Amino acid sequence: MKKTLGFICAILIMVFAIMPNAYAEAQKNYANLDMNRWVFVAPFNDRDILIDKTSFDYKLEYKDKLLCNLWVCYFFNNEDQYTFHNITIDYNNKALSLDSYITYNKKGEVLDSYTLPYQDFKKVVPGSVGELYYYIAFHPDYVDEIKKQLKKEG
Repeated sequence: MKKTLGFICAILIMVFAIMPNAYAEAQKNYANLDMNRWVFVAPFNDRDILIDKTSFDYKLEYKDKLLCNLWVCYFFNNEDQYTFHNITIDYNNKALSLDSYITYNKKGEVLDSYTLPYQDFKKVVPGSVGELYYYIAFHPDYVDEIKKQLKKEG
C-alpha cells in the first residue's frame, strides 16, 4: 500500500512539474499583438505564422480576376522581432505578391519597413507556406460565394 501511494505521489509530482511549462507554451506571449484579431496558423522553423482575420480584402477585377489582400505575421521565437507582410493573392493564376512589410521589436518599435513599388506576382509553390495562404484566402467551399457577393456589391 505504501509503495502504491508513493508511486501515485511521484506521478502527481511529475504531472504538476510539467503542467506549467505546457500551459505556458499553449499561452504563448505574442508581444504587442492583439490576439482578438491575430490567429495562429502554423509553426514554421524558428517562427510562428499568424494571420490578421480582420484584414481579408477581396476584390473582383476585370474578367472575374479574384484577388485577396491580407496581413500575415512572422513571429520569431528566438529573436526580438516580428514582421508583418502585406500580401495579395491571385486566385485565377494561383500566385501571390508581397506588397509591403514592416518589422517591429517585441516592444512594438519599428525596426524596418518597405513598400514595393509594384506588385510582382510569383506562382504558389505546391506544399509551401504560400499554398497555405492561398487555401486560407480561397477555401474551395467559399470561392463561388465570395464572387457572388463581390458581383452583388458591384
